[in-house]
Amino acid sequence: MRRFTHFSRPIIVFAAILLLILLLYLVLSLVWRSDDPQYAPDITGVTADGTSLFSLSDNRGETGTVLIFFDPETGKAVELMQQLSTAVEGYEVDVVAVAVGAESVEGELALMEEQAVPVFSHTLFDLDGAMAETYNISAAPITYFIDKNGLVQDVFISSISEKSLQKALASIA
Repeated sequence: MRRFTHFSRPIIVFAAILLLILLLYLVLSLVWRSDDPQYAPDITGVTADGTSLFSLSDNRGETGTVLIFFDPETGKAVELMQQLSTAVEGYEVDVVAVAVGAESVEGELALMEEQAVPVFSHTLFDLDGAMAETYNISAAPITYFIDKNGLVQDVFISSISEKSLQKALASIA
């Protein structure tokens, strides 16, 4: 019996120290957690009409921006784009919609028309995946609410409740 206690004491002490370190880490991570908004990385693309180039930074200092990464083949994205189309009417914000996984502008526009997806004035097509990579997008839809100073105020993955959408729009308008 004595041998068992002899070997278990260092293990118990080690486990207690490890537990204290973990607890300290958790407390410190909560205390020093940063909720400060981050600047939205700039992206540039050709608009849906194929004639003009648009950069997200064009809106900086001018207006708030709703940046949505979407795939017109997913039902959630179609619903969100339609919801967003009507919700922004009362706000002075710009909607920048980025079609991810697009193979061609013409093909995506045809699909968007077929699915009744609204085409905003700044609808961009991420043909090479660079815009999605800039924001680490692996699934869509993802919506960023960016104020006129270029700071991300809110991010939503997938759908957004009407109340949350109105609150997010008010925070950037």
